[in-house]
Amino acid sequence: MLSTHRVLLAVLLVGNAVAFAGVDPVTRLITAVVVLVLFIDLRRIPRMPASVRAATVGFLILVVVQLVPLPEWIRHLVQPGYTEVMADGWAPLSLSPWSTVQVTASMVVLVGIAMTAGRMASTRSGLPTLLGTIAVTCGVIAVLGLVGESGAPEKVLLIRANTAGGGVYGPFVNPNHFAAAIELSLPAALVLLAAAVRSLSGSGSTRQRAAVVGLTSVVVVMVGIASVLRSSSRGGVLFLAAALVMTAPLWLRPSQARRWPWLVGWLTILVVAVILAWNRLPVLQDGFSELFMVEGVEGNTRWDFWRATVDSWARSPIVGSGLGSYRFVIGLDKPATGAAVLEQAHNDWLEWLSTAGVIGMAILVLVLVGLLRAFCPSRVRRLRYELRFPLAGAAVALSATALHEVVGFGLQTPINRYLLAAWLGLVWGVWIREKQRRPPTPDLLDEPDDRGLAPDALGVVGGGT
Repeated sequence: MLSTHRVLLAVLLVGNAVAFAGVDPVTRLITAVVVLVLFIDLRRIPRMPASVRAATVGFLILVVVQLVPLPEWIRHLVQPGYTEVMADGWAPLSLSPWSTVQVTASMVVLVGIAMTAGRMASTRSGLPTLLGTIAVTCGVIAVLGLVGESGAPEKVLLIRANTAGGGVYGPFVNPNHFAAAIELSLPAALVLLAAAVRSLSGSGSTRQRAAVVGLTSVVVVMVGIASVLRSSSRGGVLFLAAALVMTAPLWLRPSQARRWPWLVGWLTILVVAVILAWNRLPVLQDGFSELFMVEGVEGNTRWDFWRATVDSWARSPIVGSGLGSYRFVIGLDKPATGAAVLEQAHNDWLEWLSTAGVIGMAILVLVLVGLLRAFCPSRVRRLRYELRFPLAGAAVALSATALHEVVGFGLQTPINRYLLAAWLGLVWGVWIREKQRRPPTPDLLDEPDDRGLAPDALGVVGGGT
């Protein structure tokens, strides 16, 4: 029987994918309520790596520093570049306090999703359920993107009529954000496919179940890759391919000799997906040379935006301008873009630096250090495949996203942030499982799974729910 938190997380991810990618205020409110229920159902705070604990404390300190009213002379000292636009008297360091509150609330939602995902991944039956949920989300997003393309090719996913009287529109600003959603969900289908291939050597019901999961995963993978290619997202194709190459060693054990079947499998999937989107490949080829170009900004490129963002950071290098305040302060430094309004830096790493300062970057480094330790190849490759494959899939998703955010801002879309939090929680849950030394002990974050089942190969074998 499925637990409440597993059902709610599935509803949250798949539901937001269907409900316009979670961008509407109503869906955001419902998501917040669901996350509140997940917090209540959690019952206890799970243990976490030391670097993550430090990052959590640091983030709370940063929020307090940015929101607590301070005298004008301190603000002049900390934010010398914003002297001409500062409010008189006592005021917060954040130049847009309400935006900072909104970003903080969004972070709380992400923490709730990550904790729930970690709770699932820390159990033998919960890990395959989590992967299946993310894979289903990938299938839903990809199918809706391909279906909606005929209505408006320039707006992928969930096209609908504009009730205000304008043209059709979609929840993603551009195809790159749609591609980011695929980057953050497709690796789950790859993990299930790899586990299914591993289990095909079994017999009877084991082989049958592996065949069904494998075929289903192949369909999701091919449709997902085809949707990225059809969207003509240059970064989506480039960074997903780069992430697969970068993380390839994590999928294999050091002593594994037969690597050709894996290579043949990856190449087969890639070839089939390319054939499905063949008529759009010339568009992609032409677009790769324009990766740093931005339309509708009077000839400015991403390089111009990045230089302006660095200048904005230099105005308040220690604490930044305030989380979420970028769109309100960049006007002081942005290049001439005509009628176009610059609201994002087209580089989430630089935007975080501008709004959170050096303190915020230190917090981000602590999180990255924890992730890099979790993905250390010498350690991951020694794990059994039911833990190694999920970590490899998480490495693909997080690497592709980290690369893509250098030239984009796909994490501004809610569903993308939720998927990112789910992967972070998966890594967290696997870390917890590694801390549970043999002989097996009851799971720390979930009900004990004492049915006596052997490891179920990520849901391919056995009856785990």
